[in-house]
Amino acid sequence: MSTPESESRPGDPDHLASLLRWRWPLAVALLVAAGLVLAFLDIATDFPSQVTFGLDSWVDRAQLWMVAHWRGFFRSITRVLLQVLVPIEDLLLWLPWWLFMALVGLLAWRVRGYKFALLALAGLLFIGVVQMWDQAMRTLAVVGSATVMSVIVAVPVGIAMSKKERLNRLMLPILDTMQTMPSYVYLIPAIYFLGLGKVPAVVATMVYAVPPAMRLTNLGIRLVSPELKEAARAFGATPWQMLIKVELPLARPTIMAGINQTTMMALAMVVIASLVGAQGLGADVLAGIFNLEFGNGLVAGIGIVILAIIIDRITQGLAQEPGADRSSP
Repeated sequence: MSTPESESRPGDPDHLASLLRWRWPLAVALLVAAGLVLAFLDIATDFPSQVTFGLDSWVDRAQLWMVAHWRGFFRSITRVLLQVLVPIEDLLLWLPWWLFMALVGLLAWRVRGYKFALLALAGLLFIGVVQMWDQAMRTLAVVGSATVMSVIVAVPVGIAMSKKERLNRLMLPILDTMQTMPSYVYLIPAIYFLGLGKVPAVVATMVYAVPPAMRLTNLGIRLVSPELKEAARAFGATPWQMLIKVELPLARPTIMAGINQTTMMALAMVVIASLVGAQGLGADVLAGIFNLEFGNGLVAGIGIVILAIIIDRITQGLAQEPGADRSSP
């Protein structure tokens, strides 16, 4: 005869094991039953049209409404951005090649050492020898403008995300969407609202490249030691002084790593941005694809790689702590 102690009770391991033994057979049975019902209703293979929703048509209508009512606003954005982009590109094209190389060499020597400075000069010399100098300067104008705009937006928003948890929860899914959305998708609204040329290329590049700087700024501020912040408060530091004198200096390596990643992602958009009329090395790569000119596309691609390496190493050097080893190229 079973005793009360020998009977399984809810919460006992034996009782839970008995429930788990029946869970999977029950789930399979329900799945088979649902499949039979759908087959009987003749909707087992094709998704039922009764429950579909034409989201694309709604988006298209919203886009047409925005163009009709905000045309002046978008034209103003185009004019303002052109006033920034055109002087930068003209300056880079006007700057003598030897002076530009000297400035890059000095900066590379300062942040990474003489070995990398020599490599950077050799890479820039290669770009000039293969007659890609002007295209490289146009590429730097687009990438530099997009990177600066991304940093101007990303750092304040990242700081705000680190201070406001509600804003952080709101922004994280938006940043996930921005990073996982195919980069070509950004070109569609950029073309529709801003036309062709440098402006849509910079805006699409900025949207694609801004998430890393925003995320790592947020992370860098959050990783600052609570003990150090508590000590600063004990000495009477205001929130502004805490941010400027404690949090941002300690978070600088992480923030610079985010800027580095933003710059690399902006360079990754060079070829894609050329589809909307952005001139530069990306346009030569695109022409090599369309015209089957392997040599032209390869040389332009090597130029992009050289620029990426130089910018990457320099921004990494800026992110290093003072006194760190900068001798490696």
